[in-house]
Amino acid sequence: MAATRLLIFPLDLDDATPVIRVAAALGVEIVGASSAMSGPGDRAVDHFIHLPFVTDPAFAAAFRAACEKFAISTVFAPHQGVWRHLEKLRQTAAAEPPFELCRPDPFTATWQLFSPHEEWAATALSSRTPQWIGGPLLHPPLSRSCYAALHRQFLNTPGQCDEGKLHALCDIARLLPAGDLLEVGCLYGRSALALGYLAGRHRIGQLICVDPWNTAELTDQGKQAAVLNAEHVNIDFERIFRIFISTAALLDNVGYIRATSEAAQPLYEVARRNGSLSSPELGSIALAPHLSLLHVDGNHRYDHVKKDVETWSRYLTPGGWLLLDDYVWAFGDGPRRVGDELLDSPLYDTAFVSGDTLFLRRSSMAAPLNIS
Repeated sequence: MAATRLLIFPLDLDDATPVIRVAAALGVEIVGASSAMSGPGDRAVDHFIHLPFVTDPAFAAAFRAACEKFAISTVFAPHQGVWRHLEKLRQTAAAEPPFELCRPDPFTATWQLFSPHEEWAATALSSRTPQWIGGPLLHPPLSRSCYAALHRQFLNTPGQCDEGKLHALCDIARLLPAGDLLEVGCLYGRSALALGYLAGRHRIGQLICVDPWNTAELTDQGKQAAVLNAEHVNIDFERIFRIFISTAALLDNVGYIRATSEAAQPLYEVARRNGSLSSPELGSIALAPHLSLLHVDGNHRYDHVKKDVETWSRYLTPGGWLLLDDYVWAFGDGPRRVGDELLDSPLYDTAFVSGDTLFLRRSSMAAPLNIS
């Protein structure tokens, strides 16, 4: 079977980079070509050639010679004008040897990348879940463009929080009373991005992220999670932290405490009493006296989940929401056991599961917060 050789022209556009990455992973030989570059630069191609501009009368002959020399079978053209010129060339006798042109054209390809965000936004905008949950609707839905922007950035942020949970977060945000949001266990910051964005747009409060981002601070998550526990030594948490910071820096209402949940609580208490939290590289944010939402996504072992809930739920205001991530989890039952205990608690009056997360609303009849 003849080897696949891919010509990327023009090589100098950013859209060439992901194609190079995928083609290389598939073992495809890549020939890069440009009319403006003198060499491949940092593009990881196997061969580089210079071609005249498509407006040059000499282009057709030079292109045919390159295709013949490298036995080019397929061409990726990320420039709309170049793509159209090559499509016309492909349909004429001048296209010898014959070649395939990657489809669709660049303008259509760009819309195909963007349109899912618009479609997702339409479903988020029309959601009736807040009405189904019940209680006062404290915030109107965001605009379609706001939901599309959130969905787009959410998917561009690494993490395991999925689109179903994002839907639920958008719905819950409309029910949240004023107060800050706090997340235990943030990793890259995908769910933090969603929570911070929604809190800011709905003017609910600030987001505090709690995570040590430090292998030395991690503890095992139980026998069933042995495969995950063993991976701790292979993960560079400093790199993960840098990704988190670059994600959080997109928002102006996010702060973090780089510590374990237990160690972070007294630091948060001091910041709460002082009315502000300062975080390196993110600056200072004003803090409310209580929490509107608590997202528990740290160590999933039963004793750790229970401790996280006990530590932080005391700050949760009536009408606020507690989220237990991985209530449905393949590597253990810690979150489920804690969640099932909370389902029997009079402190929470409403509960539902979305994806793998248990959502619980603190009863409006619950006793006032036991904090000063």
